[in-house]
Amino acid sequence: MLKLTYAISHIIGGTMIDQMTIDNANLNFLPDDVFAGSYLAYFKNDDVITTSEPTGEAAKLYYLIAGRAKVIALSDEGETNLVQLLYPNDWIGELEFTAQQTTAKQVTAIGDSVCICIPNQIVREYLLNHVGYLQHINQYLVKKLLARTNMMITSRTYEFKYRLATFILDDSYDNFYSEPHTLVMAYLGVSYRHLLYTYKVFETEQLLFKVGRNQYRLNADKLREFYLKP
Repeated sequence: MLKLTYAISHIIGGTMIDQMTIDNANLNFLPDDVFAGSYLAYFKNDDVITTSEPTGEAAKLYYLIAGRAKVIALSDEGETNLVQLLYPNDWIGELEFTAQQTTAKQVTAIGDSVCICIPNQIVREYLLNHVGYLQHINQYLVKKLLARTNMMITSRTYEFKYRLATFILDDSYDNFYSEPHTLVMAYLGVSYRHLLYTYKVFETEQLLFKVGRNQYRLNADKLREFYLKP
């Protein structure tokens, strides 16, 4: 993970992108003009990074360099579904520039997060016809597809407690976890009954401590014993 203490420069009136940030993010293949017209954006826990509407347009393209985020699909009926968890070196909003979107999505930060923010005009002028960027995005999308396939394979290989522990650790912030049961059920593909049962087991084994409705404090060290490494 990128170390914020040395990789990010602060300047009066804004935040520049220095060469060390570019090197650590492995983005040297992008044109210099991209970074000259872009900036670093900082987000706190639960801040909305971006919301995409089903129009195929996006105001900005983001590249996550520190922290985590989650992608939530928003239906016309007001239902929400967790689509994906994001980690450093993940792109945010790339599909809005490369394919027609039919579902509105919202991306929110998990903990303190930092993104390289590339404005719409910069993307369209310097990236959409840039061979290096297009090759990179194609490889990135393939890796994303393979990761989802591996998650499906993992769901059949390991007991549910391993998948739930991994999800809780990835979705939590400052040893605190809170997600609606219906969202977790749909994302992990498990029944309501089995989800509640596993929460109870975790509480009994003191991996979790319930502090409110759908809210838990973590015993992170014990939970990590069940963490499934990518």
